[in-house]
Amino acid sequence: MESDDTGKMGIFAFIVNVVLFLLKLAAAIVSGSVAIFSDALNSFMDILTYAIAFFSVRSAQKGPDKEHPMGHRTAEPLAAILIAITAGMISFEIFKEAFGVLFFGETTPFFPPYVFAILVFAIILKFIIFAYMDKKSKKSKSSGVEAIAVDCKNDIFATSAVLIGVIATELGYPIFDPLAAIFVGLYVLYMGYKLARKNLAYLMAEAPDKKVIAKIRANAKSVPKVKGISWLSAHYMGDRVNVVIGIVLSKKLKTEETHDIGERVQEQIEKIDIVSHAFVHIDYE
Repeated sequence: MESDDTGKMGIFAFIVNVVLFLLKLAAAIVSGSVAIFSDALNSFMDILTYAIAFFSVRSAQKGPDKEHPMGHRTAEPLAAILIAITAGMISFEIFKEAFGVLFFGETTPFFPPYVFAILVFAIILKFIIFAYMDKKSKKSKSSGVEAIAVDCKNDIFATSAVLIGVIATELGYPIFDPLAAIFVGLYVLYMGYKLARKNLAYLMAEAPDKKVIAKIRANAKSVPKVKGISWLSAHYMGDRVNVVIGIVLSKKLKTEETHDIGERVQEQIEKIDIVSHAFVHIDYE
């Protein structure tokens, strides 16, 4: 991953979210819209998300050391879990405000023209950041960068729903203001759940899916003179996979040759993007 480039974009995205939070909060206060207030809370969560993700990505990129012989890859899924918990807290606050307005609200929000401009501006900015981060996450396989990209995509849908609610309210249907807020709350809660579910698998050292296992086997067998795979164990260490594999070689091979074959198998397996380390054990037929 181009860490410097991504880091700069992350800082830019953080600043954007601070600005959007302040703009949306001001618009919510002026208009009295619970939908815009919910979107402001969502932007506040983004501020926390970007800060946590930025520092976790930097930590995860550190190599192994004495205290962390397998590296720091667990930092990213831990950050993603923290983001998911924050999403749950934010969604609860949104529900509380939205249902309060839905059942006890007496006033109709007022929307000056600049309120619409703020929402459209937010959607455009989020789309730009999403496009960049989505490309980077696919290239780097970083769960932290992926979390930012997913969050940006969520924000595009959430703010679009708020914009629709605001337009409907202006057309004489004020019930759409709290309904839009409830939609935002549900979306934030659902995406937080998905993020938590995925990253818990990383933290619990689960095995990768069958496609990854098949790719590991294929890469190992592609090395000349490897006659088969005697056993294979793979599990997540953070958001990367550690592999322990046994390969079958001929007893007729010299020690130096078996050593070279083992190293080539290791290299082939570690070429897989999601694999961090491969440990090769040699068995003989």
